[in-house]
Amino acid sequence: MEPYFFPALWEQRRICIAQTLYEHRVQSVLEVGCGEGNVLAFLVSPSPNDEHPITRLCGIDIKNDALDVAYERLQPNDDDKRDLRVDPLNIQLFHGDASVSVPDLSVDAVVCTEVIEHVDEQVGAPALTHAVLGGYNPLLAIFTTPNAEFNVNFPGLAYGTPDARFRDDDHKFEWTREQFRSWAESAASKYGYTVEICGIGLSMRNPIASFEPYGGCTQMAVFTRNAADSTTHSDVVTGSTPRLHASAEYPVFTQPQLNSIALRSLVRKFALDICNAQQAFQLDELWDILEIKQQFKRCRMLEKWLDTQTTCFASQTNGLYTVKI
Repeated sequence: MEPYFFPALWEQRRICIAQTLYEHRVQSVLEVGCGEGNVLAFLVSPSPNDEHPITRLCGIDIKNDALDVAYERLQPNDDDKRDLRVDPLNIQLFHGDASVSVPDLSVDAVVCTEVIEHVDEQVGAPALTHAVLGGYNPLLAIFTTPNAEFNVNFPGLAYGTPDARFRDDDHKFEWTREQFRSWAESAASKYGYTVEICGIGLSMRNPIASFEPYGGCTQMAVFTRNAADSTTHSDVVTGSTPRLHASAEYPVFTQPQLNSIALRSLVRKFALDICNAQQAFQLDELWDILEIKQQFKRCRMLEKWLDTQTTCFASQTNGLYTVKI
């Protein structure tokens, strides 16, 4: 029985990548081999951690037509122009070989998802690894690639037989878990990182017991730079310097905060809307409202403000608030 991934495997990958970026509180991200910008588009939505928002997204790819699609996908749309963000977001797309670093580009994190298996294992993979970990030398780097051992669950791939095929005709190799770990640990040691490895894709509608021995369908390595190491290295591959292909800037809410009376009235209105449905409101429910975010910028500032408005709001011991009538 083939696996029935739920959510879809691509979505599980993107969720896992995004959660890892959020957990490490990065604020600038580069995706190498970004293609049509699917992962970058997934990261456009404001981070759930409002104290450390992602404010810069960059991508590099060798295909101009893919970058054109990415640019269209990543441009601010009508909703973005109407529902103004609290924090800025800058988009930069570069055209060039992913194995050649963009000069002077400094980012907190680099993502390389489902790319390394598309380059030559003996030359391209080391060059790509060097560009990411040695060239950009980010605080955090994420690589994902297919787990070859999981292919046994896809009969059409004939895994383990002379007729075995890769998942994609463009794949140059697919690593087993042991091969992936060996590559990751060697790269971490060489470039001054610690690395953690996990599997992605064990969320499915099928019973997972029969799939677990093979690990996740996708394998992910998360590299965290050692505190004492921030040295960049020259690229292994020499080639044309990547150039800026396109850029975009998202509009931001810049109006000053309302005066105290108007602000109290605004918060009271939304709080009553919530309370009418359930008698009380939670801080997170109020914070989910865009107009509230635009006024307070940070959830902790809203919480601090609520605690000063004792004539209008009452804080309960269970974390709820009520509106005083």
